[in-house]
Amino acid sequence: MAFNRLLLSRRAMQPHRQPTSQNGLHWLERIGLGAITLKLCTELYVGVLFGRAQLDLPALAQALRQAGLSVFPALTLVAAAAGVILGQQAASLLAEINLPGLILVPVIYAVTMELVPLLVGILVAGRAGVALAARQATLVASGQVDGLLVSGLNPIQFTTGPVLPAMLAMSFALAIWGTLVALGATMLWLVVVADVPAYLFNNALRQALTPSDVIEALSKPLIFALVVALIATANGIAAGRDIAGVSRAATDTMIGAVTAILLIDLGFVLAPWS
Repeated sequence: MAFNRLLLSRRAMQPHRQPTSQNGLHWLERIGLGAITLKLCTELYVGVLFGRAQLDLPALAQALRQAGLSVFPALTLVAAAAGVILGQQAASLLAEINLPGLILVPVIYAVTMELVPLLVGILVAGRAGVALAARQATLVASGQVDGLLVSGLNPIQFTTGPVLPAMLAMSFALAIWGTLVALGATMLWLVVVADVPAYLFNNALRQALTPSDVIEALSKPLIFALVVALIATANGIAAGRDIAGVSRAATDTMIGAVTAILLIDLGFVLAPWS
């Protein structure tokens, strides 16, 4: 409730707030809003678990469709195309270098550990993240957020609360599906077109990935989805009263999400356990 009063008083004192991009504290404000979003969503989910709060199930179902089902065809097509491309490149190298393990192991590792998690993160950011930012910014620009605050509803929990678990669940599912499609397309191309025995691909698969690698590959999209949701909410809340803030929030979210995803992935690459 303290956050509701703070935000409501801030809106009242700044009805014509300038875009935060002109403010030197732009990024500090967004980081602070992201931290508040994480805190409020955590409180909401804990309240749901203990029966003290309710989650908007229709909004959750809509977010599941938006974050996963609408991305499913695009991810399937892109993962299959990437698998065929990598299969063709591997077949070309195998034609010159008769060392299947030397070629197939890095291809499998790159698909599982880098390609698919990045694809899932970027597609979810472009679909669910941008939509969340636009919705949050529309509430602010239209003044509906003030109505939520007066009614005692937290606007962050109202919008981001149902979307975040949907993004996490669908990112996990899409990571598994995308990996299966990409590796399956690669193996199919190598076996059918390049006459590479299937057992060589299976051996390379066992050599390329350890259980810790699989855990890391599945955890990356979850971290990406969490960060994307926080970025989208922060940009939406900070969009301002003008209607142009909606498009600005969507653009900033996409740019910020892709940048954050690549930096997080770089952090995984440079981590001591990698």
